[in-house]
Amino acid sequence: MNSLKEAFADNDAFNLLECVPEKFVVDFANGIDVLDDHLRSQQNRSAFQRFKEGISGKSSARQQQVNATLRDGVEASLTWLTELTGSLAKSNLALAHVNTRVNQLRLDTAKLANFSADTHEQLLDLSRRIDLRLSDLEEQVHHISLHQRADAHMDNILSRWSAGRYNDLPLLGRCYAVLEELRWGAFGDMIRQGDRRQSLQLLDTLKNRAQEQLARDGNVHQTTRLDTQSWLAWQTNRAVENSWPETMSWIADWCNVDTHPITWSVTQRYDAMPKRMPLILSAERITGPLVNEVFNRGHA
Repeated sequence: MNSLKEAFADNDAFNLLECVPEKFVVDFANGIDVLDDHLRSQQNRSAFQRFKEGISGKSSARQQQVNATLRDGVEASLTWLTELTGSLAKSNLALAHVNTRVNQLRLDTAKLANFSADTHEQLLDLSRRIDLRLSDLEEQVHHISLHQRADAHMDNILSRWSAGRYNDLPLLGRCYAVLEELRWGAFGDMIRQGDRRQSLQLLDTLKNRAQEQLARDGNVHQTTRLDTQSWLAWQTNRAVENSWPETMSWIADWCNVDTHPITWSVTQRYDAMPKRMPLILSAERITGPLVNEVFNRGHA
């Protein structure tokens, strides 16, 4: 099985965003259904579908074989999920999501008499593996300060932004990509599991540093207001042609126009700007609300 990065070596989104494989594993787990609904539900999710095709091999013959195997039943999907979880899921967040889905599948299959003992055994085996991974991560957290890891993670991701690694994206798109990278890693673990006071301090630091970098990227003062479209415009055609817009839309599939107007404006295709999106804004005005949308969205 090819890795995502090998299959999409020329795709900037895969090579730059570490949260892509994490989200892929979670979506793959959520796509497994005892009624094979996943095959139908994925038809409208072209980014996810293409990612799945990429790791399964490029030849049409191979893809047809994989699709046929998937249709054969849940067992084949579970085999894939076991391999993907072992090779791609590194974060506590991804493992926790997959673990929740596997436990639900165990309940679903227990209600159906026509599922074989092999299916139940596969689910039990996968559940045991994930439990061990989660236990290992928990042990690491006990030995290494979660706060230190979160600080180091934030410094690393923000240094990438400062170095221009996201310059193909819109100005606000860079900020959103950075926030997602942080949410799926040690920084996000700290926000969800750490001391509340320390978590709030970290988020405040993140808002300040993101605001500073956003203004620097826009070559304006932090309080300077620009037309909103100036913050949302793609910087290069290369990024558009490299599937960045589609990938950003997929990563932000949790947002909606009413409760996450900034994230929606940054990541989704639309004909009219959301009503709650300001027509002019500054780095100072927009950074805090965007951080809140990403980190206060619950379990989505």
